[in-house]
Amino acid sequence: MQRFNLNLPCGRQRRFGTITTQTDNRPEDRETHVIRDGHDNFFTPLRLLFASLVVIGHAFVIAMRDPTLEPHIFYHYTFSYMAVNMFFIASGFLVTKSMVYRGDTPSFLSARALRIFPALVVHVIFVMIVIGPLATSLPLKAFFSSPDWYLQPVKVLTFYKTGMVMPGAFEGNAENFGSAPLWTLRYEVLAYIATLGVFSLGLLKRKWMALAQFILPSIAWIIFTQLNLFENLPATLNNMCRFGIAYGLGATIYAYRDRLTFHWVSLFVLLALSWMFRSTPVVEVIMNLILAWVVFKLAYIRAPRFAFLQKLPDLSYGIYIYHWCVLQMLFHWMPDLSVLTLFVLGFPPTVVLAALSWYIIEKPMLKSKTRFANWLRHIGLKQRKPSGAMLLD
Repeated sequence: MQRFNLNLPCGRQRRFGTITTQTDNRPEDRETHVIRDGHDNFFTPLRLLFASLVVIGHAFVIAMRDPTLEPHIFYHYTFSYMAVNMFFIASGFLVTKSMVYRGDTPSFLSARALRIFPALVVHVIFVMIVIGPLATSLPLKAFFSSPDWYLQPVKVLTFYKTGMVMPGAFEGNAENFGSAPLWTLRYEVLAYIATLGVFSLGLLKRKWMALAQFILPSIAWIIFTQLNLFENLPATLNNMCRFGIAYGLGATIYAYRDRLTFHWVSLFVLLALSWMFRSTPVVEVIMNLILAWVVFKLAYIRAPRFAFLQKLPDLSYGIYIYHWCVLQMLFHWMPDLSVLTLFVLGFPPTVVLAALSWYIIEKPMLKSKTRFANWLRHIGLKQRKPSGAMLLD
């Protein structure tokens, strides 16, 4: 069984328990598509691609005035649906990796909180004081005095209501949300909490425990969909299963990363299975497997000519949270815009806002991870560490 190169001196082997690491660096011994340790990957440009696909999908939703008119590109799946799932697959992989690497609660919470909340807080304020007043039909005094305006931070930051529906805003648009995509962040945070929970309970000691994080929501999705149970239950449960499949799959791939090669044959098999099960709930699981194949095949491809892409700033989060309000504002001013024109006009200012968010807020805050983790320890958050090795066979 092939194992990872752990950067030991060339040609030498070391044995850790029952695991042997081989570090021969000969080209013929290296699989070009095996997941590698370290930062030699293309996750940053891929996340930028995922965010861009979401923008394309939402340009259809806003310009066509009907969310059902977003094109289906794989059976009944749309640009935005598949792109968000790919975000969760990558997140499950990277966040599980972060949990295993950091190995304690304060460090993990610090990294996750600073990645999500500082930029989100600024985004909410921006939509409230810039987008809202420009988009409302009410007098500004009435707008600013409405609870639907000044309670937005409470609603969004607790993930109670994340759409940012403000008084009189976007009344001429088909959608009156000020920031519709924020609803998925609720499930991202829940996934972080779940990862911390399974770690704290010692449920990352074996690889099958990570696999269970994918298997259980998959089974739940198939059963609940087949029996039409989702129709009579809150949408939250449906979304927890949907994102649980994707996130759990990413965690599983991290756990079994030393055994996966992503052969082309496996992709063709998955595509054939998706056709066979296209009319059943099983296609949801297979679709995620196909997306994961694409994500990790591209993330770990060896492409020295494109290595510069690895150094791109990670604007994906900013693009994701800002694009909707930009598209909505443009369509509010010019309601006859086509999908293509809306995207062409809306994407550049979205990237500008995302860049400002990255360089002014996100990147500086991420540099404070260690300081914030130490503060969490200072106020009494226990530094829980694993009692032994994790993700063993």
